[in-house]
Amino acid sequence: MFSRYRLLILGSLVWIVLDQWSKIAMVDWLVQGDLPASASMIRSEIYDVSESWFKFRVVGNPGAAWGMFRSFPDWARVPFFVLITSVALYFMVYFYRQARPDQRLYKVALMCILGGAVGNLIDRIRIGYVIDFVEWFYGDFHWPNFNVADIAISVGVGLLALEIIFEKKQPETDAPGDPSAGPTA
Repeated sequence: MFSRYRLLILGSLVWIVLDQWSKIAMVDWLVQGDLPASASMIRSEIYDVSESWFKFRVVGNPGAAWGMFRSFPDWARVPFFVLITSVALYFMVYFYRQARPDQRLYKVALMCILGGAVGNLIDRIRIGYVIDFVEWFYGDFHWPNFNVADIAISVGVGLLALEIIFEKKQPETDAPGDPSAGPTA
């Protein structure tokens, strides 16, 4: 049974470890201490990697992508995200189980999404919000801060899109009595 889920388990673990390690490293480096209980209290140093488009800045994101649902009260927000993520994890495993052996790209996509979702789920359970630390910008345009888990999820969604676009259709089996199946002996 393990061999069937080896890619899903080991690949997801790689993403989870990279995500958690990167967050711990950024907090130690830029915040230099323990995280406050509230995401709004994080005050980190900013490290400019490039003055024109990229920097590291630790921020707490109590919401989902682009800060959606961040205004939910803590007592509702954390359980809401734990529930939504748990349902998504169930479906990732279900879809992985249903995948055909030749759908390798599809399986890798699900593995990336699962690893990223678990990485952010760990933050939500542990501290009540997600730690983001990568900031991209160009001029006045700022992309919302993100982390390694978000990268894993984005890569997974991109691979799913490629799988949908380039999926090879399975040949249909001839049904008994199908006139296109040819003469029977």
